[in-house]
Amino acid sequence: MSVIVGGFRSRWSALLGLHLRAPLPPSGSAKKGSKDKGPRAVGELSCEVATGCGLLKNEPDPPIRPDSEYPSWLFQLLEPRPTIKELEKAYQEGGLTIPELRRLWRLKNKARIKESNFLKSKS
Repeated sequence: MSVIVGGFRSRWSALLGLHLRAPLPPSGSAKKGSKDKGPRAVGELSCEVATGCGLLKNEPDPPIRPDSEYPSWLFQLLEPRPTIKELEKAYQEGGLTIPELRRLWRLKNKARIKESNFLKSKS
C-alpha cells in the first residue's frame, strides 16, 4: 500500500465520489448512421467567470478573482520548462538542482524507450 503525502489520495477519493460534470450529448437523436460530433460548445468565454470549470453538475462556474488572490506558484506553471538539450548543457556545467536532474533522466529514459520501440517496429 502506497502512502501519498498531503492527503492527495483522500481528496481524489472524495472528488470521485461526487457527480462530476459530463460533456453535453450531441444535438439530435441517436439515429442509425449518424456520427457523434462530440459535445456542444459550452458558450462564449467570459471575463467574470471561468467557463466550464464548475465540477458539480448543477454548480455555477467559479468567478475569476484578481491575480493577487491566487498563490504565486500558480503563475510559475505558465513558464516554459527547460528542454533536454538545455538540461544536458547545465548538467555538464554542474549546475542542476535535484528536480531538474530527475527531469533530465526522465526525459532521457523516455527518448531511449521511444528509440527502442521505433527500432523494434522497423524490424
